[in-house]
Amino acid sequence: MKIIDKSHEHVHSNGVHSKRALGIAIAATSVILIVEVAGGFWTNSLSLLSDAAHVLMDLFSLVLTLSAMIFAARPISKTRTFGLHRLEVFAALVNGSTVFGIAVAIILFAARRFHHPEAILAPQMLGIAVLGLIVNLIVVFKLRPHSHDDLNVKSALLHAMGDAAASVAVIGGGFLTLATGNKWADPVAAVLVALIILAGAHRIFSDSVHILLEGAPRGIRSEHIVETVESIAGSGTVKDLHIWNLCSHICVL
Repeated sequence: MKIIDKSHEHVHSNGVHSKRALGIAIAATSVILIVEVAGGFWTNSLSLLSDAAHVLMDLFSLVLTLSAMIFAARPISKTRTFGLHRLEVFAALVNGSTVFGIAVAIILFAARRFHHPEAILAPQMLGIAVLGLIVNLIVVFKLRPHSHDDLNVKSALLHAMGDAAASVAVIGGGFLTLATGNKWADPVAAVLVALIILAGAHRIFSDSVHILLEGAPRGIRSEHIVETVESIAGSGTVKDLHIWNLCSHICVL
């Protein structure tokens, strides 16, 4: 008799569709990154360049998410009994550190713009920002159906929604520049986006360090685990409990 595990087939099918959705999201995000970098230098818009930095962070997150899914499917070996899951944490640590530096640089450039305002091509900058928002919304639309079954995809969806919020800030700066003619709106929008980047980079950096230091998974109460085990095995049977994250989505006990 052959037994077919329908749940396994369902999970495998979801994984394939999730990878396809992530691939589309990576391609779309790569295009908008190139457009915003080129457009930022063309229009002399610091807010566009800051949004490009935010897109870079989220593109890295998307690639990291897809890579984690691919590495997770690889078999373990005698020399790597946990597989290659922790590569995700090292890559996230590098990503958080790099983007943190980029955000600080943007704030410094914005401070200089406040003292020495520079003209920007506001209509062109606004058009590129609107294009960026549209692409971000497409990415959100593609990832949303798969975010309920996959924690990695849910994380990537949150990054894409953050990108959309940053694009709205840039668009607001563009409208203010067009409406008032003031040159300060662009650096203000750049600082707002940089603050969004700093918040995200801090979260990535702190979570990565917490995992690398074998910290207990956030939201898990070790005393509750002890109580549950001892309710079955008997009081005082748990002598030495260790619980930690192997990567962002795998807990080990």
